[in-house]
Amino acid sequence: MPDSIPFRPRSGRLRTGGLPWLGRMIDKGRASLSGTLGEYAFPCSMDLDLLRYLGMEPEGFLALLGLYSDDEPLLEALGVGLRSSAEKGIWAEVFEVRHARLLNELDNEEHERISKNDEP
Repeated sequence: MPDSIPFRPRSGRLRTGGLPWLGRMIDKGRASLSGTLGEYAFPCSMDLDLLRYLGMEPEGFLALLGLYSDDEPLLEALGVGLRSSAEKGIWAEVFEVRHARLLNELDNEEHERISKNDEP
């Protein structure tokens, strides 16, 4: 049986619907529902920060993930498109400053993981 590839969520810096961390939180939530979350946690403190901005509880977010398998309808259900680009931009900047240390650590871990996979 071939080795399975471990679950890896999207980068926390990638903006989905104009928001950092949202794509990563979506990936982790879906993995949590499917039992493939592995070493990751849902909800973590950064998930909770974003969920507060969205006005949701983790259980409600997971329920929406169960209804929507694609990002676009999920973003619509979350009301992300109803928020102005300016509002999302300000929130994103504050989020990235508040969580800069952890975002940097995650970036470094991902670079190390990629480097190890490139070694012969």
